Amino acid sequence: MESLYRKYRPKRFSELVGQDHVKRVLIRAIEEEKVSHAYIFAGPRGTGKTTTARILAKALNCENRQGAEPCGKCYACKAIDEGTFMDIIELDAASNRGIDEIRKLREAASFRPIEGKVKVYIIDEVHMLTKEAFNALLKTLEEPPEHVVFVLATTNLEKVPPTIISRCQVLEFRNLSEDLIYKRLKEIAEKEGINASDDALKFIAKRSMGGMRDALTMLEQTWKFAGSEISLKDVEEALGLVGIETVKRYIDALVSSDVNEIVNVIEEVYRSGKDLSVLVQETIDYLLEEISSGRYEYIGLSKEFLTILKDLRFFENKKLYLKTASISMCKNLNPSLKSSEKDTKKTVKSEVKQEKIEKEERFDIAKVEMQKVNVEARGIPKEVDKVIEYLKEEGDLSIYVALSMADEIHIEGNKIKVIFSNEKKVHYEVLKQKIFEAEDAFKKVHGKDYMIEVESKEETQRTKKIKKKLMTLFDGEGEES
Repeated sequence: MESLYRKYRPKRFSELVGQDHVKRVLIRAIEEEKVSHAYIFAGPRGTGKTTTARILAKALNCENRQGAEPCGKCYACKAIDEGTFMDIIELDAASNRGIDEIRKLREAASFRPIEGKVKVYIIDEVHMLTKEAFNALLKTLEEPPEHVVFVLATTNLEKVPPTIISRCQVLEFRNLSEDLIYKRLKEIAEKEGINASDDALKFIAKRSMGGMRDALTMLEQTWKFAGSEISLKDVEEALGLVGIETVKRYIDALVSSDVNEIVNVIEEVYRSGKDLSVLVQETIDYLLEEISSGRYEYIGLSKEFLTILKDLRFFENKKLYLKTASISMCKNLNPSLKSSEKDTKKTVKSEVKQEKIEKEERFDIAKVEMQKVNVEARGIPKEVDKVIEYLKEEGDLSIYVALSMADEIHIEGNKIKVIFSNEKKVHYEVLKQKIFEAEDAFKKVHGKDYMIEVESKEETQRTKKIKKKLMTLFDGEGEES
């Protein structure tokens, strides 16, 4: 089954939701034949940067273009939609961030298009390139071949060097409004025969934080969980959320200084298997809604929870930390609270004891596993294994998990290639976003610089498909001659 966000990805400028200012600039440039040699598409994830780049590429290579819109029916349009058009080269800068990759790109760019009119290079997450790679790219942007257009996409424009920015036309993509996302979700739900309540769709639109791709992913996840009848409760359960009623109970307990109820809510969420950070995030969302409706007494409380959310990820026993922080916050809200200090200390002491038991159990399990399987047998290089252990004890746990979940890790000199299967998209995205922090961890452990490249097998398969087609094309030409 094709994912909803792929199935309903816009294929023409008229199908793009929002980003009218971007569409206007590109359409006029195409119609007046004044397309820039290089663009930077900057903005939050899931707002249409890569999709717009592909539509631009189709418009420049379409055989039967009407105005600025690609026809969608010619060979070039269909091949671009299928990802097999050899003159549209998509490069993930998280996986190809070194100077060698950019040098190869420069050499390939000098050759004329094979199948179309214009070669279009789409470099995703361009801010991930190394300083040396940016310098190499700069040379090409200064003197670009006439038949080449570059589209550099990034979620962090501030990390792109000013020298690069000054040689490109920058188009900033904005978060989509909740109303636009809701209307698009409703339209797609009707086409797919999904009977989703307005509350459910509006909740998804709000939770997507302005990203259409995230909204469609959440809708699809709920659809697979609940079937064709979707309610707000189905969305909360499918996405592993705590639910508004639980959040209200939690806040009421804090405001009324009901320590027992605070502990009960945290225990219920913990036993249900949900991450306690989800409870904190949903509490923040609820408080912000209340503040926007005029309940300004919640401003201080929302700030406290932002601090808790930031600190929570560093604690192995999240339950203990959240209980302690909540009780402390409760007393700050109500200094006259007369709850028994002895009971509170008893609860915390019990939690600490339980944490110690759990930690010892985990250590014993790990010790047994290490006796069964050594580092080499697991396929993880010793250099990486040392960093994983460092991250587990002192570093960022999200990077620790991502590296531990990788399918393949290879080291050549100072280059580390980390490969994830298509099912581990979340870990792939985490490592992509925190690649510089991961490199810092390697430097702390080994005392020298490493460059990390992150790949997904899905992208590798697509690249192989294009290479195979390229080889077939050239083999065919060779036989004819």
